[in-house]
Amino acid sequence: MTETIAEAQSGPFQPWRYLYRLPTLLLLAICGLPVLLLALLPGIRDVDVDGRGLGYRVQQRYARMLLFVLGVRLKIRGTLPPAPYLLVANHISWFDIPLLHALEPMWLIAKDGIRSWPLVGWVARAVGTVFIARGSEASRRRVARRMAALLKHGQPIGIFPEAGISIERGVGRFHARLLAPAVRVGAPIVPVAIRYYRDGDVHAERVFGPGVNLLVLAMSMMARPPCEGQIMIAPALPTVSSAGQPLSRSELARQAEQSVRGMYDHAFD
Repeated sequence: MTETIAEAQSGPFQPWRYLYRLPTLLLLAICGLPVLLLALLPGIRDVDVDGRGLGYRVQQRYARMLLFVLGVRLKIRGTLPPAPYLLVANHISWFDIPLLHALEPMWLIAKDGIRSWPLVGWVARAVGTVFIARGSEASRRRVARRMAALLKHGQPIGIFPEAGISIERGVGRFHARLLAPAVRVGAPIVPVAIRYYRDGDVHAERVFGPGVNLLVLAMSMMARPPCEGQIMIAPALPTVSSAGQPLSRSELARQAEQSVRGMYDHAFD
């Protein structure tokens, strides 16, 4: 039996947590980041490690270590289908990105502004990010072509179809435009709900809202008790009918939104 989620109070601000989290984060940056970037180099990233490329293994492990240092404990319900697929998720924070990479390294579509962020933009490009300029039709078409090519080559892609972050708790309207490449190539759409949880929903504590920069949010996270980064995966939505006809991207967006909202609004079993 599931229960409707209540919003929790923010956890206590405990600066003593910096004593072990900051040095660990620095060690992860100084020692771990070069290893990650080396593992992603052509000729190295595809070296087989238990059926997966070395780059995949290192990227996933690095993302999970980063979340752990930041006080996020990954919890997953459901399983992803084999790639290619288009993952569509609600968006709360920049830290949704390493959360998804900790689930499975994938190409992500992100706003163009991240490209210029110190260090973060550089790492984002290295791990597989396609940047889109909001409000630019030319950029949207370019990104759509890139997405279709990646899906045709068997790659998983993740998008945040709310087209922004709301400071209000819950799931917003899913926009359909970036679902078009999946419909075009017949790749399934996988609805995924993301939630940060500690005795209740701690959206307000983790949200990347207006006036909040990445450093301030990271420092706040590291001074608070651990929380769960919950990822709930729904069954994939086919983008082609039984008769072989492409389905409506608007209807697919509506179905995905309803699925994500239903998962977000109920507690983990």
